[in-house]
Amino acid sequence: MLEIAMRLPPGALIGGEDRLLSEMVLRSGGARFIAREKDLVRTGEAITGWRESRMAVEAVAAGPNTGNSRFEPGPPGALLCRDGMNCGFTLPGFAPEVEAFTMAVVYTSDGEAKTLASVFTGQAHNMIFLTEGEGRLLAKDKMNSVSLSLPVPKGRGVKLALMSFDGRSLRLGMGEEEAKASANVPGLAHRADFFIGCRSNRSGLAKMLGQSLLHEVIFWPDRCLQGSVDPGDRATLSALRRYLRWAF
Repeated sequence: MLEIAMRLPPGALIGGEDRLLSEMVLRSGGARFIAREKDLVRTGEAITGWRESRMAVEAVAAGPNTGNSRFEPGPPGALLCRDGMNCGFTLPGFAPEVEAFTMAVVYTSDGEAKTLASVFTGQAHNMIFLTEGEGRLLAKDKMNSVSLSLPVPKGRGVKLALMSFDGRSLRLGMGEEEAKASANVPGLAHRADFFIGCRSNRSGLAKMLGQSLLHEVIFWPDRCLQGSVDPGDRATLSALRRYLRWAF
């Protein structure tokens, strides 16, 4: 038996990744949605909500999601998004206006997940969305002010997609790859909703809805973690990558 006569920092040993990530997300003001039965809200057989793991926050079924969501216990657990069918959720009114945000989506797909998440300021304003298709991960806004893409690794392994915005630049991450573009995005100075697995509460966008397994979604409504020099932001991203490495 190996004994070390000293106190090790959090995360130094394998096995505490989930707890460390949970603490870092809570400390940094993020909302972490984990696909597990105890965090789902059901009305009869329909999944009508997805509870945040540690706070009294609930993402509700998007308007067109009229009982379409399905849960797979795994492991790892997953909410199933089905091709051409709205299975999404929304966290309404997360911010009075969009100044900065980060979203992280842990998912499995065959490369055609299509819409993974979006930040939406209303039909007459704008949205920034994250989508996967034709072997690429794409981040862009509806008004075509900015667009970024990265190649998606082949295979059905669990993937981590990251998108961050700081009011000046949009950043996209997939695995070890990252892209950045200056982004003067109009229409964000309005009340915004966060959507998981779809773009908005609007129906009729079936071609934007693909097939994927959503294992976890983490959302920070006022922090741009990618590219940040803040030690807390860097530590949070490090904890996320460590968790992905050992938990999946």
